[in-house]
Formats: sequence, C-alpha cells, structure tokens
Amino acid sequence: MNGQASRLIQLRQLEEREKQFPASKIVSICSGKGGTGKTFFAANFAYQLSNLGKKVLLVDLDLNFSNLNILLNQATQEVISEFFEQKKSLREIVFKYNKNLDLVFGDSGREDYPRVSKEVLDYLFISLSRISDDYDFIILDSSAGADHLTLHQLVRSDYNIIVTSPEPTAVMDAYVIIKLLNSSNYAGEKLVVVNKCSDEEDAGAAFANLSVASKHFLGEEPNFLGSISFDSAVHKSIVHQELLVEVAPQSQPAGEISSIVKRFSTITQVANNNHSRQII
Repeated sequence: MNGQASRLIQLRQLEEREKQFPASKIVSICSGKGGTGKTFFAANFAYQLSNLGKKVLLVDLDLNFSNLNILLNQATQEVISEFFEQKKSLREIVFKYNKNLDLVFGDSGREDYPRVSKEVLDYLFISLSRISDDYDFIILDSSAGADHLTLHQLVRSDYNIIVTSPEPTAVMDAYVIIKLLNSSNYAGEKLVVVNKCSDEEDAGAAFANLSVASKHFLGEEPNFLGSISFDSAVHKSIVHQELLVEVAPQSQPAGEISSIVKRFSTITQVANNNHSRQII
C-alpha cells in the first residue's frame, strides 16, 4: 500500500493546489470514552440528515471494534478492512441503506486486523475525496478516545461532533478531546452533543461544566449542538436493532436528534456561504 498511498498523496496535493476552497463535508463523530452512545447518535444523525434530502456516506472507523452493522442488523462481507488490505476499492465496499444513505461497515475481533498507520489513514481520506462529489456529507464514526490515529482523523475533518453524557468522567474526557484538538491547531468546528440526559437541566449542567473548563484552561468555548434524552424508545430501538428516528419519529429523543440535524445544517450552510464569498 505504501507506494500506492504515496502516489495518491502526491495527486491529492496537486488537486488541493487547484481547489483552494473545497466544500466542507467531512464530519467526525467522536467521544472521549466508550459508552456515550456515539454510534447510536452517528447512525441516527446520518439517517435524519439523509431525510433532509442530503446524500450521506457513513463510515464505521471504530477499527476492529465496530458495531454499526449490529446496531442496524445488517450482515455484509464487504468491510473496511478489505479496503485497508487493498482487496477492494472504497466504492466496492459501500452498502446502500436507502436512496440517500450509504454505509461502509467495519469488522471486529480479528487477530490479523490490518495495521493502520497515519499513511493508511491518509490513503482513506484521499479515496474519500475521490468519491466526495457523490455526497453532501461524509460522516466518520470514530473510535472512542483519542489515540494518535484517531486524533489524526479528527484533525483532518471539517467538523467534529463530540458526544458526551452528563457523567463527570464523560464530561472530562470530552474536555480532553477539545484540548487535544486545540493543541493540534485544529481550525474546524468543535460541536458538542450531550446524550443520555434525564432532562434539559441535566444537559445544561453537563455542557456548562465543559464550557467553563474549556474557557478557563483553553481560552475557547465549544458550540452546543444539542442534547438527547434517554427513554424507553431509545432502549427499545437499540435492543431491536432499529434506527430510533426511523421507527419512533414522534418520540422525544427522535425530535431532539431532528433539531440537532437542523442546527448542524444551518451551521454548515453558513460555513459554505462564507467559502463562496471568499472565492468571489
């Protein structure tokens, strides 16, 4: 892969010189720790975004610990490790969920899982750029935490949506993600979703603690994208391996996810309008 990746990187560098202001469309869904409901949010967020008429590609990048296929009750032999091993192209492993939503599944528990380096991750980003004209948004469901590979992915993304929960440990881990992005001179948008909330006060307190710490120690405040309640509809959708926004669109959490998607769409529209004005 190294030779092919190097050639693609050189090609991408040439393309970037010709396209100075690309549209912002790479979105990473990340969390400082496991258990925040990151994949649940990523799948429902991607589906609801596609419901607005956007063409969306959701990629499971929780390397060797993937569960998007389990969450959606889908079985496929085409997984991202085949791309990393150069057995198949990125297009060949795309799974069509519906007319506007495509998926790339991962796999789990392989003792011989292919070694993924920064160069291999760059190769993935280059391959994503080559099919990016087919999509309005490419959403990456990240591994939990922020090892060097995950951080490399987050820094290359246009938007990072940090999923946390009201627990103090989860809030602290979300702060660590923001701190690492800050120290990496990340210039994109950092957005926060508080999941598994008992009520709005619960969500407000969690974000306030995160915001205060970020402002005090980092000199910046993340943007609050919204909160999601945890109720029986969420539990039922997960147990039955269904998308909440698809099977229970009238539930409170589904409505909150819809509000988050609309808010995100407004943010991205403003960003793309600013790019257009710069080009003019």
